[in-house]
Formats: sequence, C-alpha cells, structure tokens
Amino acid sequence: MTWTIARKEMASNLTSYKFVIVLLLTVLLTATSFFIMHRDFRQRTADFQITRPKPGEPIALLPPNPMAVFAKGLDDAMTRSFEIGVVGITVRAGQSSGNIIYSFFPSPDFLYVVRVVLSLVALLFGFDQVSRERERGTLQLILGSPISRARVLFGKWLGNFLSLSVPFLLTTLLGIAFLLFDPNVRFSTGQLGRLTLILGLSLLYLSFFLILGILISTLTRRSASSIVVLLFIWTLLVFIIPNLGTLLARQFVSVPSVRALSEKRQQTWTREVLLGTKSRDWASHYKAISDDNDRMEEDYRGKFERLVRLSRDINRVSPAAGFLDAASEIAGTGIGEESRLKREVIRYKNSIIGDIIANRATSNKNEEYPAFRYVPRSLAEIFAQGALFDTAWLVFFNIICFALAYWAFARYDVR
Repeated sequence: MTWTIARKEMASNLTSYKFVIVLLLTVLLTATSFFIMHRDFRQRTADFQITRPKPGEPIALLPPNPMAVFAKGLDDAMTRSFEIGVVGITVRAGQSSGNIIYSFFPSPDFLYVVRVVLSLVALLFGFDQVSRERERGTLQLILGSPISRARVLFGKWLGNFLSLSVPFLLTTLLGIAFLLFDPNVRFSTGQLGRLTLILGLSLLYLSFFLILGILISTLTRRSASSIVVLLFIWTLLVFIIPNLGTLLARQFVSVPSVRALSEKRQQTWTREVLLGTKSRDWASHYKAISDDNDRMEEDYRGKFERLVRLSRDINRVSPAAGFLDAASEIAGTGIGEESRLKREVIRYKNSIIGDIIANRATSNKNEEYPAFRYVPRSLAEIFAQGALFDTAWLVFFNIICFALAYWAFARYDVR
C-alpha cells in the first residue's frame, strides 16, 4: 500500500506544471553550473601551466583541484603560489579565478545550486502534501481505508523524493559524463568515490527539506499558510544562521587582521635590517625574521582555527551549514584542507630555509631545492575531523523531522 501511494504521488507530479517547472529549473541550473565552473577550471589550469615552478625552485604551488567544479570552496586560496625566501614565505596570486562576477556573487558551483536552489525546490514538493489533500477532501478518503497514517506519510515522502531525486541524479550524471570527455579534467578513482559521497549527502540534504515541507503541511490547515512559514524557515536555515554563527563566534575569539600581521612583519623586517647593518651577520638576522614570522603565523592559525571550530559548532544548528562543511571537506576544498596545506608549506620552508640563507650569503644563485610535495588528507582523516559528525547530524535532522511529522499527522484533523 505504501508503494501505491508513492506511485500516486509520482503520477500526480508527472502531470503537474510544478514538476515541469522544477525539471526545467534543475536541468538549466545544473547545466549552467557545470558549464561555468568547467570553463573556470580550464582557465585556472592554463594559468598553472604558465606559473608552475621550474625544477629546483623553492616554490610551493598546487594545480587546481578538479573537484572544485562541484565544490569551489577555498581552491583559489589553496592554489596560490607560496615562494620561499630568506625572510619567509611570499604569497602570490596563483591561479585565482578570472571571472569578475565571482567578486559580487558566490561561485555558482554544484554545492551552491543544491544548498540554495534545490532545497527550495524540495520545499515546494512538500509544502502542500497534507493540507492540499485536506482541502480537496481526498485525505479523508485515503485514511478511511485500512492503512496506517505512518504508511501514508512514508508513501508521500517516497513518491515525492523519487520525483525530485531521479531528475536531479540524471542531470548530474550527464554533467559528470560531459566533464569526463574533457582530457583536461582528470578525476582519480578516489575523487570519483568522493563525488559519490557528495551526491549522497546532497540527497540527504534535499530529503530533509522535503520532510520539513511535509511537517509544516501537517501543522497548518491551508497550503498558503504552509508556504509562508516554510519560506521563513528556509531563509533562516540557509542564510541567516550560517552568517549569524560566524558573527557570534567572533565575539568570543579575537583573530588579528591581515593588515595587523603585515605591519608586524614589516616591523620585524625593519628591526633586523637595522641590527644587520651594525653586525653584518645577515644570516642570523634572516633566520630571526623567519622565526618571528613563523611564530606570528602559528599564533594566527591557532586563533583562526579556534574561531572556525566555534563557528562550525554554532552553525550546525542549520543543516545547510553542516552540508556545506562536510561536502567541501570531502571534495578537498574546505577549511581543514587549506589549514593542512599552510602547515605543510611552513614545514617545507623550514626544511630548506637554512640552505636558502647560506646560498644568499655566498651569492649562490644556482642551488636547486627539493620540490614541494603535498598529500591531501584521506577520507578517514576527513571524517574523523568533523565530516562524519556533520553527516550524522544530517541523518538526525531527517529522523527527528520525520518523527515530528508523524506525530503531527497522527493528530491531524482531516475534516
């Protein structure tokens, strides 16, 4: 009987204008996202071929991550050029996106389409599932048959979830197939596995908003009231809470500004240059500048990471924030990956800084240095450092929301 109700919902969706609009919207947005992000990735890859360091140069530079097509995250920051010198690390622009539109609007990657647009679409599928049936008088007929309300509710969720997820998955898989035909976009087996996990998270995220729509539909008597309440909740969960959490975290964790750090580095440089003109022992002063810069960077990263942890803990009230954090970390473009890269760059600098200073003192310009090697975090590390909790939190949101929907539906007056 549950499958019968699910098929009824799917048949109803297939013949409705709502489904046609949703299908066209999903295809258009997903295709546009893949097209724009694919062009952006190709441009940054071409930039990398020009700026990549020559053998022996003390430069840390990563190529663009193909997973950035789906989750742009901090890939622009991670693909900057880190040049190692006698006074520390100089950060260049690297292969940052050349699309000026990104300066005004978020990157239209796959995660943005799912997090913002398709979550609203899921609400539109669920907002009238109970109230509409009551208004039409068909709910009383359905519940008059020998079927439990739990089966009715689950059948409605299943039918609408399939109506939403099947077009979404088909469109996404076609986009992925298109990318695989481009020889410049090469996904490893591990990255394809990560992409599968991101798709699973996306379905879990959309399922929550579908159940949320059904829940509010069971708490209201009219569809018009349901959609107004849901739009308010959607705005709160997708936009307000994620930004509010970061603002609240800043009230408890003070992080120095980039400008303050730059001025402090300049003061250190000026002090050591003045001392160096007196002692002429430039090697020791170069080492002092490098050590002071490392201490400032370590202090800054420590405070910044505490800010990120607190901000994430607050933002987890919103499934949108948890979904974005987990998916971007799995893609390898999240804050955790960027922090690890910075630590590896500092370790690389410390491993060769003595040679650089010695060569500078002897005016040896032909010395070759080992190339920078970076190994991204494994999935086990990513899940252990927070992605597993975010995923479990999404599952919990689905379960608790469905339980509340059943509780409200069991007490729903069908008259």
